[in-house]
Amino acid sequence: MAGPRGYHSYRGRSPKWKIVLAVLLVLVILGSVGFMMVQERIVYDETGTPHLMVPEKKKEDPPPEEEPVNITIQQTEKNQRLQAVQLGDDPAAWLAEVEAAGGQNAFAVTVKAPGGQLRYPFAEASAVSGASAAKTAAAAAEALPALLEGGRYVIARISCLRDGGVARSNVETMGLKNTGGYIFYDGNNENWLDPSKQATRDYLCALAVECADLGFDEILLTDLTYPTVGKLDKIAYGSDPAYGTQAAYNTEQIANLLAAVKDALGDRDVKLSLELSEAVMGNDGVDETAGIDLWNTLMARLDRVYVPTAEDRVDAMVTDMEEGVLIPELTAVPTTTEYQSYLLLRG
Repeated sequence: MAGPRGYHSYRGRSPKWKIVLAVLLVLVILGSVGFMMVQERIVYDETGTPHLMVPEKKKEDPPPEEEPVNITIQQTEKNQRLQAVQLGDDPAAWLAEVEAAGGQNAFAVTVKAPGGQLRYPFAEASAVSGASAAKTAAAAAEALPALLEGGRYVIARISCLRDGGVARSNVETMGLKNTGGYIFYDGNNENWLDPSKQATRDYLCALAVECADLGFDEILLTDLTYPTVGKLDKIAYGSDPAYGTQAAYNTEQIANLLAAVKDALGDRDVKLSLELSEAVMGNDGVDETAGIDLWNTLMARLDRVYVPTAEDRVDAMVTDMEEGVLIPELTAVPTTTEYQSYLLLRG
């Protein structure tokens, strides 16, 4: 018996002609779009012939060229090589000595000699009792301007505390006394100024400032120590329990004097240097008798240290020193040393 008749939906395949029609329709649409795009790129030449114009690739702007960076490393003058020659005692011969120098780049003159003699007529010294000027002082005043001009590097040597005339004439205010209250005589029968006295500091500061104002490029202090020969136990050093030992007190007085000179020079464009013995340098810069402790109390205020020595000992001495900081004082131009800074002593 047949089942009930009714409607059943068709679930079979679509006819093939419909699929072909859909594909053709899609191709027609794509062709139309392509034709429109090509039409936008067609150009015609003078003869009417069409040409397809291909868009050029956009050129990217080149990156800006970087300017070269110039780095200049400037060596400080403190560390530059110094090759100096000491000029003689006759100011009239200074320029001739400069001309005869063997290529040195600096010259030194003594303006206050060991013992206290002034080789330049310092204005500040005229008011200090016992300060004596050398016969050549006036000639030095005449010759110095020509020496200082022309771009020459000139050093002024000042002997500080070894000054018999001023010490004897100003025992109470400036002289180094013995334990009996009189002026002290060292093993060479010389007298010294007392670095702990204010008048001593004022005098030496005034000389240094006048040298700077004259135009010297560097001031080299010598004899900035207590005496080291003679009956040293007879010296009335003075004391202060705050320092603990006599050596510490003495060291502080020398350091304070150097600090006073440095402060007095202020912002003047002048270097400040110190001469020490080879024995002191060989003892790590310390001499308790002299009141010297180079590295702990003095070096921070100095630009250079000068040491009288011999050529064959120079390289060993300056192992830890930068070129131009330590200046050996020699009697001949060095030819075998690696370290080539020096002060040549002549006359």
